[in-house]
Amino acid sequence: MGAGTPPESEAAMDLAEEHRQWISRNHYECGHEMHTCLGRMYVSDHRFTENFDKVGPGLAGYLRDAILANAERHG
Repeated sequence: MGAGTPPESEAAMDLAEEHRQWISRNHYECGHEMHTCLGRMYVSDHRFTENFDKVGPGLAGYLRDAILANAERHG
C-alpha cells in the first residue's frame, strides 16, 4: 500500500492469501467466504478500522479490497 501497489495486484492478493492462511493455521478454519466477511468487518466496525489505520491511514479499506480481489481470484 505504501508503495502505491493496487489492492488488486498479485502482490497484494498474495499477502491477503497469506493472511487468510495464517488465520486458518492459528485460529480457525478461514475459507475465502469467511475471509471476505472479515475484510468487510475491518471497515464496517470502527474498532477494527481504527486499529488497522493506526498502522497506515486507509489500511483497513486496502486490506478489505485485497481480500475481496483474492477471493474472486480463487472463486
